[in-house]
Amino acid sequence: MSAPAVWTAEDTEDVRCCLCGIPGTLVHDVSPFGVVRCPRCDLVFISPRLRPEALQRLYDDAGYFEGGVYGSAVSSADEGGTASAAGGRFSPAMVLQKTWTAGRLRLIEQTLGGAPTGGRLLEVGSGYGLFLAAARDAGWTTSGVELSRTGAGHAQGTLGLDVFCGQLEDAPLRPGFDVVVAWDTVEHVPDPLAFWRTVRSLVADDGVVLFSTPYVSSLPARLLGTRWWTLKPTEHIWHFTPRTHALVAARAGLALTRVIRSPLAPANAGRLDSLVGIARPIPQSS
Repeated sequence: MSAPAVWTAEDTEDVRCCLCGIPGTLVHDVSPFGVVRCPRCDLVFISPRLRPEALQRLYDDAGYFEGGVYGSAVSSADEGGTASAAGGRFSPAMVLQKTWTAGRLRLIEQTLGGAPTGGRLLEVGSGYGLFLAAARDAGWTTSGVELSRTGAGHAQGTLGLDVFCGQLEDAPLRPGFDVVVAWDTVEHVPDPLAFWRTVRSLVADDGVVLFSTPYVSSLPARLLGTRWWTLKPTEHIWHFTPRTHALVAARAGLALTRVIRSPLAPANAGRLDSLVGIARPIPQSS
């Protein structure tokens, strides 16, 4: 069943702040959804939001990735793990995708002290598998997790990647990953605190976590309000600032050590309202 063109209140549920366990205060009414802010920690989230079964229908829709970061479509992949838009047409979105991929692989290498690439890398929210394929080609032993059956199917069938289709907590993964990445993922998950706690259990104590998200304190978000193009209340159900990212990560056992907001940085190229974060595991007391 494809996602409906219009969602109703019957498709939604009320939720509470994942940090404080209290309802949010309404910021924007985008019926049948609400953009709310926690009055205690300032975390912004969607409540009411789509129920899990409605969200799954959204992500399983074959058109979910169309027109987004993959451009018009991903229809083919070459031996190097790259992909092209349908019909081989030029796609600015795919150019950006390749720029981010190269920049993020370099950022991982820099974060690890310039050491040669290699080891185990997990991508949560691996989409069509383009970053994961590039990481594999760079020498990493890769694993992926993707909720969309369309995206996971392409990664598995076309690119030959090891990708589990489902939620992270259900994936049969062996802990001790040197790198865990989550590009434009945590804003989608049902509970960011639980998500990062699962990530903390999977990353090695000397490993590193990298992620990207839109951020609600960006200039476009503050200027445009409900017209902010990345608000997307159907799917972006949590909205962070650098401060709230740090709060959630710390509660989960991760220390946010660096935030990249410049749209000139290759890992965040052209993104006026998104950031890239780097976090490291907080040593666990014995």
